[in-house]
Amino acid sequence: MPVATPAGRFEGRVVTVTGAGNGIGRGVAIAFTREGATVYGIDLDSAGLETTAEHIGTGRGRFIGLNADVSKPEAISRSIEEILRESGRADVLVNNAGINMAKRIADLEISDWDKVFDTNLKSTYLFCKGFWPTFRAQKAGVILNVSSVMGQVGGIGSPAYCSTKAAIIMLSRCLAKDGAQYGIRVNTVCPGYIDTPIMERALQVLPDPERARRELIGRMPLGRMGSPADIAAGMLFLASAEAAYISGTELTIDGAVTATQID
Repeated sequence: MPVATPAGRFEGRVVTVTGAGNGIGRGVAIAFTREGATVYGIDLDSAGLETTAEHIGTGRGRFIGLNADVSKPEAISRSIEEILRESGRADVLVNNAGINMAKRIADLEISDWDKVFDTNLKSTYLFCKGFWPTFRAQKAGVILNVSSVMGQVGGIGSPAYCSTKAAIIMLSRCLAKDGAQYGIRVNTVCPGYIDTPIMERALQVLPDPERARRELIGRMPLGRMGSPADIAAGMLFLASAEAAYISGTELTIDGAVTATQID
């Protein structure tokens, strides 16, 4: 399990987390609020945002849910404007929102391709671009873009998803170079197999979901899938002062899966 971290490292900081209504995004939102941040969680799933808020409860930080479809540029613009108007600043941006499209190339329609790219890659670009002037003016800012081990090694079953995740890695490297002179750090987090609702849905479409889960865990060198808390712990580090000299790199959090074998 993740090692406990000092509370309060993000007191007074404003953090934006996309896809905060469940899974990794929820875990990240919980982690930052526990360390004192004001977290704006963005998601299309308003019920999910309410559940995230319930998990957080009252404590050091504060959670504010914003209902928005990140595949729509106008929704992104409205969200950024609201955050900056209310808070007057921005400190950390976590681009986590994303969808999978489990279709091989023969079955992948252009509409499928566009949907995945709009949600995963274009939203990352637009959120980075939207907060960029604020980060530049402050001479400080942290961007954490969520890719995947599938953006590093690829897979035959989800070419659109894998392509967006690979592009996110390169976008992050480019922005890290661009932002260095302004005190902006940009890194990518590459999760492996994480026990989230998305993973559960992927398993449920298989003929024997329970057997598929056992076989998947059997291939995990650490003997389990990762949790949202595992990913959040890495993000807390990358966003903190302890990582002040880390920018333009990828943190792979996969329990050694890509060090051995991935399907």
